[in-house]
Amino acid sequence: MNTYPTQDFYLTAFLSASGIPIHNLWRDARLTTFEFERTDRLLELVREYYADEALFSPIRYGNSLKNLKCLIHSTHNGNPNTNNFRTAR
Repeated sequence: MNTYPTQDFYLTAFLSASGIPIHNLWRDARLTTFEFERTDRLLELVREYYADEALFSPIRYGNSLKNLKCLIHSTHNGNPNTNNFRTAR
């Protein structure tokens, strides 16, 4: 699978709020890397985000931020319920 990794927390929240699922994530020291499946839609959303042309629901974006924080902290704490995600050692 061709993937798109990013350490940009806010881009990840935007992509997640736009319906793009996180394929994987891992932590290395203090940084979390999020990985998405590279698709034309994902690349267009990334372009729109960095060009400041993205349109999205602020409520959905806020919820996505909260969910990502929970996901990062549960992965960091070794929570066994984060089945599809790995933590760098």
